[in-house]
Amino acid sequence: MKSDEGKNYIMSIDSFVDTFSVLDESQTISFSMEMQKKEKGLWESYFSALWEGDRVLVYRRKPCAGIHVVLEVMGVSGKQIKFQKKLGVAKGYEITAKDEEEIDGDFEKDVLVEITDAVYEKICRALIEEFVKSDLETEETADAKGQEEKAGQTPWETIPRVTGAENVLLYGVPGAGKSHEIRTNYCDDSTKMERVVFHPDYTYSDFVGQILPKVRDGQLKYVFTPGPFTRMLKKAWENPGEEHYLIIEEINRGNAPAIFGEIFQLLDRKTEDDGKYDESEFGESEYGISNEEVAGIVYGDGRREVRIPSNMWVLATMNTADQNVFTMDTAFWRRWNMRHIKNDVHAALHAGERIEGSEVTWGNFATVINDMILELGADVGGFEDKRLGAYFVRKRELLEDKFPEKVLKYLWEDAFKMEREAVFDEKFKSLDQVIEAFEDVVWDVSDASRDALEAVLRPEVYRKMRG
Repeated sequence: MKSDEGKNYIMSIDSFVDTFSVLDESQTISFSMEMQKKEKGLWESYFSALWEGDRVLVYRRKPCAGIHVVLEVMGVSGKQIKFQKKLGVAKGYEITAKDEEEIDGDFEKDVLVEITDAVYEKICRALIEEFVKSDLETEETADAKGQEEKAGQTPWETIPRVTGAENVLLYGVPGAGKSHEIRTNYCDDSTKMERVVFHPDYTYSDFVGQILPKVRDGQLKYVFTPGPFTRMLKKAWENPGEEHYLIIEEINRGNAPAIFGEIFQLLDRKTEDDGKYDESEFGESEYGISNEEVAGIVYGDGRREVRIPSNMWVLATMNTADQNVFTMDTAFWRRWNMRHIKNDVHAALHAGERIEGSEVTWGNFATVINDMILELGADVGGFEDKRLGAYFVRKRELLEDKFPEKVLKYLWEDAFKMEREAVFDEKFKSLDQVIEAFEDVVWDVSDASRDALEAVLRPEVYRKMRG
């Protein structure tokens, strides 16, 4: 079925999904709702609104938080939607507060949001201007590169390279603020960083790169498509005067040694401690590797030895509560500078905020619970990694419809699974009873003096939180 007049939409995808960005302009892709297994019903309900002729702006959720691709619906057949890529811009369009006022929808939650012609045209104009600007800059860069190559030098050989980059692994309890530490003390510039998240299905090909089919000049060709490691390596190499950061979230939730493969060898860095390297080399890989595809992308010469440059940091985070998901051997650990992130609950900006339905603040709640975990852990061999991080919940998650489902559920099913009576009133025999009792107090407007936490916790635990 085809609509008489195409409509305009913003489609939100996960920030780390890059399917549409790697398509060439005018290339088509068939999108199947059957592939969206995790939220199958949700995706079907949204995408049933799309018809041939509709225009779709692709929004990558936070931390990217921008519109990078313009698609057009070329056809709909059953649960298959055929998109054609009309435009793709690397930098993209950042949604502003004014845009949010003009658009009725939540990009971070909703899959598909309809927008007006005026909003669509405004965003497209901005994307086209960015595309033209980028194209001109590329031509200017190519001309400059040609002139410098004639003189026997490339641009990055004429600028002193920043030195001293390291491999740093930040670890701590869930919610301690590891990602916040990266943002505040290392880098918060999206143009100089790339973030990936390891998980059980993440592979070497996802991380370093893989050979994929692409249509070039009307012919199907198999081209090496760089992954985040290779892209950041190239960016750091070509911008020697700036520090660049590859950030790996949840490094131990994927099989890190297998994901790194031979790249693992590059994590050995030259330092002043060795006493045999010049200061200009500090931070560079001590040993190089041969990888024709990566070298071809980074240096333009597949025969060149690949090394991490001295201005490229590799930062990783790890929840100590998950450290046994995939174990990593000593050879892997020793190549990282380990940095523990202190779990300072009362330093959190929302530590003094009250939990909805209670007089207890988040700071006091988490402090008492964490002290109990340490005390109980001393008797049973230790499970201090179960402690609540300062940012285990955000301010908005202290509301009555979020707090019990996230925090009380975690305490019942995980942190105090074997010692539930130490925290909860012994009359409760199931999590359902705990949550219902908490919500009953919150919803009971007839008695504002009742406290929802007092209704579900042991009296002595509640008193400590109030004290």
